[in-house]
Amino acid sequence: MSHDQVIDRRRRDRSRNLLNTEQQHLPQRQRQQRRRRNEENDDTEPPSEDTTADADATPPPPPKQHQELTSLYEGYGTHYVDLWVGSPTPQRQTVIVDTGSQLTAFPCHGCQNCGDEYHTDGYFNYEDSETFRKLGCEDCLAGRCQKNGGGEEPYCRLGLSYQEGSSWNAFEAEDVMYAGGKHNTAVAVDTDDAEEEEGSGSGDDGDASTDPILLAGEYAFDMTFGCQTSLTGLFKTQLADGIMGMSMEKGAFWRQMHRSGVIEDSVFSLCFNRQPIVDKGGTLAGAMSLG
Repeated sequence: MSHDQVIDRRRRDRSRNLLNTEQQHLPQRQRQQRRRRNEENDDTEPPSEDTTADADATPPPPPKQHQELTSLYEGYGTHYVDLWVGSPTPQRQTVIVDTGSQLTAFPCHGCQNCGDEYHTDGYFNYEDSETFRKLGCEDCLAGRCQKNGGGEEPYCRLGLSYQEGSSWNAFEAEDVMYAGGKHNTAVAVDTDDAEEEEGSGSGDDGDASTDPILLAGEYAFDMTFGCQTSLTGLFKTQLADGIMGMSMEKGAFWRQMHRSGVIEDSVFSLCFNRQPIVDKGGTLAGAMSLG
Protein backbone atom coordinates (compact mmCIF):
# COMPACT_ATOMS: atom_id res chain seq x y z
CA MET A 1 0.00 0.00 0.00
CA SER A 2 1.37 3.40 -0.98
CA HIS A 3 1.84 6.30 1.39
CA ASP A 4 -1.06 8.25 -0.19
CA GLN A 5 -3.44 5.30 0.18
CA VAL A 6 -2.53 4.92 3.84
CA ILE A 7 -3.25 8.63 4.47
CA ASP A 8 -6.60 8.41 2.69
CA ARG A 9 -7.68 5.35 4.67
CA ARG A 10 -6.80 7.04 7.96
CA ARG A 11 -8.93 10.03 6.99
CA ARG A 12 -11.95 7.81 6.27
CA ASP A 13 -11.52 5.97 9.58
CA ARG A 14 -11.26 9.24 11.45
CA SER A 15 -14.45 10.60 9.84
CA ARG A 16 -16.33 7.39 10.66
CA ASN A 17 -15.20 7.55 14.29
CA LEU A 18 -16.27 11.20 14.58
CA LEU A 19 -19.77 10.35 13.20
CA ASN A 20 -20.18 7.48 15.67
CA THR A 21 -19.06 9.73 18.50
CA GLU A 22 -21.64 12.36 17.46
CA GLN A 23 -24.41 9.74 17.36
CA GLN A 24 -23.49 8.52 20.83
CA HIS A 25 -23.70 12.03 22.32
CA LEU A 26 -27.12 12.79 20.78
CA PRO A 27 -30.05 12.55 23.19
CA GLN A 28 -31.94 9.29 22.86
CA ARG A 29 -35.13 10.98 21.55
CA GLN A 30 -33.23 12.70 18.73
CA ARG A 31 -31.52 9.45 17.75
CA GLN A 32 -34.89 7.70 17.59
CA GLN A 33 -36.38 10.51 15.49
CA ARG A 34 -33.43 10.42 13.07
CA ARG A 35 -33.70 6.62 12.80
CA ARG A 36 -37.40 6.83 12.02
CA ARG A 37 -36.82 9.46 9.31
CA ASN A 38 -34.16 7.31 7.72
CA GLU A 39 -36.49 4.29 7.73
CA GLU A 40 -39.34 6.33 6.18
CA ASN A 41 -37.06 7.65 3.45
CA ASP A 42 -35.91 4.14 2.65
CA ASP A 43 -39.53 2.87 2.37
CA THR A 44 -40.82 5.78 0.27
CA GLU A 45 -40.67 5.24 -3.45
CA PRO A 46 -40.61 8.21 -5.80
CA PRO A 47 -43.92 8.69 -7.63
CA SER A 48 -44.06 6.89 -10.92
CA GLU A 49 -44.56 8.98 -13.98
CA ASP A 50 -47.75 8.18 -15.92
CA THR A 51 -46.66 7.57 -19.47
CA THR A 52 -50.10 6.37 -20.59
CA ALA A 53 -51.83 9.76 -20.44
CA ASP A 54 -52.77 11.09 -23.83
CA ALA A 55 -51.90 14.74 -24.16
CA ASP A 56 -54.45 15.05 -26.97
CA ALA A 57 -57.34 13.45 -25.02
CA THR A 58 -60.74 15.13 -25.43
CA PRO A 59 -61.55 17.34 -22.40
CA PRO A 60 -64.60 16.37 -20.34
CA PRO A 61 -67.91 17.99 -21.37
CA PRO A 62 -69.08 21.06 -19.46
CA PRO A 63 -71.50 20.42 -16.58
CA LYS A 64 -75.20 20.38 -17.46
CA GLN A 65 -76.85 23.74 -17.01
CA HIS A 66 -79.56 23.84 -14.36
CA GLN A 67 -81.20 27.15 -15.28
CA GLU A 68 -83.25 27.72 -18.40
CA LEU A 69 -83.47 31.12 -20.10
CA THR A 70 -86.45 31.83 -22.34
CA SER A 71 -87.72 34.81 -24.31
CA LEU A 72 -90.81 36.83 -23.44
CA TYR A 73 -93.00 38.36 -26.15
CA GLU A 74 -95.39 41.29 -25.88
CA GLY A 75 -99.11 40.79 -26.32
CA TYR A 76 -102.02 43.16 -25.89
CA GLY A 77 -101.16 44.54 -22.47
CA THR A 78 -99.55 41.23 -21.48
CA HIS A 79 -96.34 39.23 -21.90
CA TYR A 80 -96.34 35.66 -23.14
CA VAL A 81 -93.91 32.77 -23.64
CA ASP A 82 -93.74 29.89 -26.12
CA LEU A 83 -94.72 26.41 -24.97
CA TRP A 84 -93.93 23.42 -27.16
CA VAL A 85 -96.28 20.55 -26.39
CA GLY A 86 -96.50 16.90 -27.41
CA SER A 87 -94.35 14.36 -29.25
CA PRO A 88 -92.83 13.30 -31.55
CA THR A 89 -93.47 16.69 -33.17
CA PRO A 90 -94.06 19.42 -30.55
CA GLN A 91 -96.82 21.94 -31.28
CA ARG A 92 -96.43 25.57 -30.24
CA GLN A 93 -98.90 27.20 -27.85
CA THR A 94 -98.23 30.75 -26.67
CA VAL A 95 -99.29 31.43 -23.05
CA ILE A 96 -99.60 34.60 -20.97
CA VAL A 97 -97.40 34.56 -17.86
CA ASP A 98 -99.82 34.79 -14.91
CA THR A 99 -98.30 35.03 -11.40
CA GLY A 100 -101.78 35.08 -9.84
CA SER A 101 -102.82 31.53 -10.76
CA GLN A 102 -101.41 28.00 -10.77
CA LEU A 103 -103.31 26.91 -13.91
CA THR A 104 -101.73 26.47 -17.32
CA ALA A 105 -104.30 26.00 -20.09
CA PHE A 106 -104.82 26.56 -23.82
CA PRO A 107 -107.47 25.59 -26.42
CA CYS A 108 -107.39 21.99 -27.60
CA HIS A 109 -108.82 20.14 -30.57
CA GLY A 110 -112.61 20.25 -30.37
CA CYS A 111 -112.84 23.67 -28.70
CA GLN A 112 -115.74 25.53 -30.35
CA ASN A 113 -115.34 29.19 -31.33
CA CYS A 114 -112.26 29.62 -29.12
CA GLY A 115 -110.53 32.45 -30.98
CA ASP A 116 -108.12 30.75 -33.33
CA GLU A 117 -108.56 33.66 -35.76
CA TYR A 118 -107.15 36.02 -33.10
CA HIS A 119 -104.48 33.79 -31.57
CA THR A 120 -100.94 33.15 -32.76
CA ASP A 121 -101.58 29.41 -33.27
CA GLY A 122 -104.29 26.89 -33.98
CA TYR A 123 -105.73 24.60 -31.33
CA PHE A 124 -103.48 21.96 -29.80
CA ASN A 125 -104.28 18.66 -31.52
CA TYR A 126 -103.69 16.03 -28.85
CA GLU A 127 -104.53 13.27 -31.31
CA ASP A 128 -101.16 13.95 -32.98
CA SER A 129 -99.23 13.51 -29.71
CA GLU A 130 -98.02 10.07 -28.68
CA THR A 131 -97.45 11.18 -25.08
CA PHE A 132 -100.79 12.89 -24.40
CA ARG A 133 -102.92 11.52 -21.57
CA LYS A 134 -106.33 12.65 -20.33
CA LEU A 135 -106.31 12.39 -16.55
CA GLY A 136 -108.79 10.30 -14.63
CA CYS A 137 -110.21 11.33 -11.27
CA GLU A 138 -107.47 9.47 -9.40
CA ASP A 139 -104.84 11.76 -10.98
CA CYS A 140 -106.43 15.21 -10.54
CA LEU A 141 -103.86 17.86 -9.62
CA ALA A 142 -105.85 21.11 -9.57
CA GLY A 143 -109.14 19.97 -11.07
CA ARG A 144 -112.21 18.29 -9.61
CA CYS A 145 -113.60 14.92 -10.56
CA GLN A 146 -116.45 15.22 -13.06
CA LYS A 147 -118.78 12.23 -13.38
CA ASN A 148 -121.25 12.23 -16.24
CA GLY A 149 -123.91 9.74 -17.11
CA GLY A 150 -124.21 7.82 -20.33
CA GLY A 151 -121.13 5.69 -19.81
CA GLU A 152 -118.64 8.57 -20.15
CA GLU A 153 -115.43 8.05 -18.18
CA PRO A 154 -115.00 10.38 -15.16
CA TYR A 155 -112.39 13.08 -15.72
CA CYS A 156 -110.76 16.07 -13.98
CA ARG A 157 -112.57 19.30 -14.74
CA LEU A 158 -110.95 22.74 -14.60
CA GLY A 159 -112.53 26.16 -14.91
CA LEU A 160 -111.78 29.78 -14.09
CA SER A 161 -113.73 33.04 -14.20
CA TYR A 162 -112.32 36.56 -14.03
CA GLN A 163 -113.76 39.79 -12.68
CA GLU A 164 -113.74 41.49 -16.09
CA GLY A 165 -116.03 38.77 -17.46
CA SER A 166 -113.68 36.29 -19.16
CA SER A 167 -113.94 32.60 -18.36
CA TRP A 168 -112.84 29.18 -19.61
CA ASN A 169 -113.49 25.49 -19.01
CA ALA A 170 -111.15 22.57 -19.60
CA PHE A 171 -110.31 18.99 -18.72
CA GLU A 172 -107.04 18.16 -17.02
CA ALA A 173 -104.42 16.35 -19.11
CA GLU A 174 -100.72 15.52 -19.16
CA ASP A 175 -98.15 15.73 -21.93
CA VAL A 176 -94.45 16.38 -22.41
CA MET A 177 -93.60 20.05 -22.99
CA TYR A 178 -90.88 22.66 -22.69
CA ALA A 179 -90.82 26.46 -22.63
CA GLY A 180 -88.81 28.72 -24.91
CA GLY A 181 -86.51 27.56 -27.67
CA LYS A 182 -86.92 28.86 -31.19
CA HIS A 183 -89.97 31.04 -31.73
CA ASN A 184 -91.24 29.44 -34.94
CA THR A 185 -89.62 25.99 -34.97
CA ALA A 186 -89.46 23.26 -32.33
CA VAL A 187 -86.04 22.12 -31.16
CA ALA A 188 -85.47 18.41 -30.63
CA VAL A 189 -85.87 17.14 -27.09
CA ASP A 190 -82.89 14.77 -27.53
CA THR A 191 -79.51 16.59 -27.40
CA ASP A 192 -77.94 14.60 -30.26
CA ASP A 193 -80.93 15.27 -32.49
CA ALA A 194 -80.79 18.95 -31.60
CA GLU A 195 -77.16 19.10 -32.71
CA GLU A 196 -78.03 17.34 -35.98
CA GLU A 197 -80.85 19.83 -36.57
CA GLU A 198 -78.56 22.75 -35.87
CA GLY A 199 -75.87 21.39 -38.13
CA SER A 200 -78.27 20.80 -41.02
CA GLY A 201 -79.32 24.44 -41.20
CA SER A 202 -77.49 27.52 -42.39
CA GLY A 203 -74.99 27.40 -39.55
CA ASP A 204 -76.16 30.70 -38.06
CA ASP A 205 -77.99 29.25 -35.06
CA GLY A 206 -74.92 28.96 -32.83
CA ASP A 207 -73.34 26.15 -30.87
CA ALA A 208 -75.99 23.64 -29.73
CA SER A 209 -73.95 22.85 -26.61
CA THR A 210 -74.07 26.42 -25.27
CA ASP A 211 -76.92 28.27 -26.99
CA PRO A 212 -79.83 28.47 -24.49
CA ILE A 213 -82.31 28.51 -27.39
CA LEU A 214 -81.11 25.15 -28.72
CA LEU A 215 -80.84 23.71 -25.19
CA ALA A 216 -84.53 24.30 -24.44
CA GLY A 217 -85.43 20.74 -25.36
CA GLU A 218 -83.30 19.45 -22.47
CA TYR A 219 -85.84 21.00 -20.07
CA ALA A 220 -88.83 19.05 -21.39
CA PHE A 221 -90.93 17.32 -18.73
CA ASP A 222 -94.37 15.76 -18.19
CA MET A 223 -96.66 18.68 -17.37
CA THR A 224 -100.24 18.62 -16.07
CA PHE A 225 -102.33 21.32 -17.74
CA GLY A 226 -105.85 22.25 -18.84
CA CYS A 227 -107.13 21.36 -22.31
CA GLN A 228 -109.67 24.13 -22.88
CA THR A 229 -113.02 23.15 -24.36
CA SER A 230 -114.69 26.59 -24.19
CA LEU A 231 -113.76 30.19 -23.37
CA THR A 232 -115.25 33.69 -23.43
CA GLY A 233 -114.28 37.36 -23.30
CA LEU A 234 -110.68 38.44 -23.59
CA PHE A 235 -109.45 34.84 -23.68
CA LYS A 236 -111.03 34.66 -27.12
CA THR A 237 -109.61 37.89 -28.53
CA GLN A 238 -106.18 37.98 -26.87
CA LEU A 239 -103.06 37.46 -28.97
CA ALA A 240 -101.65 34.53 -26.97
CA ASP A 241 -103.33 31.15 -27.17
CA GLY A 242 -103.63 30.46 -23.45
CA ILE A 243 -102.25 31.11 -20.00
CA MET A 244 -99.32 29.88 -17.90
CA GLY A 245 -99.83 29.67 -14.14
CA MET A 246 -96.75 30.94 -12.25
CA SER A 247 -98.12 31.38 -8.71
CA MET A 248 -96.67 29.72 -5.59
CA GLU A 249 -99.15 26.83 -5.68
CA LYS A 250 -98.16 23.23 -6.47
CA GLY A 251 -99.75 23.20 -9.93
CA ALA A 252 -97.75 26.19 -11.21
CA PHE A 253 -95.54 25.58 -14.24
CA TRP A 254 -92.26 26.28 -12.47
CA ARG A 255 -93.24 24.17 -9.43
CA GLN A 256 -94.05 21.17 -11.65
CA MET A 257 -90.82 21.75 -13.56
CA HIS A 258 -88.79 21.67 -10.35
CA ARG A 259 -90.50 18.51 -9.08
CA SER A 260 -89.66 16.76 -12.35
CA GLY A 261 -85.96 17.37 -11.69
CA VAL A 262 -85.04 19.29 -14.85
CA ILE A 263 -84.13 22.42 -12.87
CA GLU A 264 -82.09 22.40 -9.67
CA ASP A 265 -83.59 25.34 -7.77
CA SER A 266 -87.27 26.11 -7.18
CA VAL A 267 -87.06 29.73 -8.37
CA PHE A 268 -87.88 31.83 -11.42
CA SER A 269 -87.44 35.45 -12.49
CA LEU A 270 -89.05 37.77 -15.02
CA CYS A 271 -87.51 40.74 -16.85
CA PHE A 272 -90.04 42.84 -18.77
CA ASN A 273 -89.54 45.23 -21.65
CA ARG A 274 -92.11 47.24 -23.58
CA GLN A 275 -92.21 47.90 -27.30
CA PRO A 276 -94.21 50.63 -29.10
CA ILE A 277 -95.66 48.20 -31.67
CA VAL A 278 -96.92 44.62 -31.17
CA ASP A 279 -96.66 42.22 -34.10
CA LYS A 280 -98.60 38.95 -34.31
CA GLY A 281 -95.45 37.23 -35.51
CA GLY A 282 -93.75 37.95 -32.18
CA THR A 283 -92.41 41.10 -30.50
CA LEU A 284 -89.44 40.33 -28.23
CA ALA A 285 -90.01 42.07 -24.89
CA GLY A 286 -87.99 40.53 -22.06
CA ALA A 287 -86.80 37.22 -20.67
CA MET A 288 -87.70 34.60 -18.09
CA SER A 289 -85.32 32.36 -16.14
CA LEU A 290 -86.38 29.04 -14.62
CA GLY A 291 -84.27 27.40 -11.93
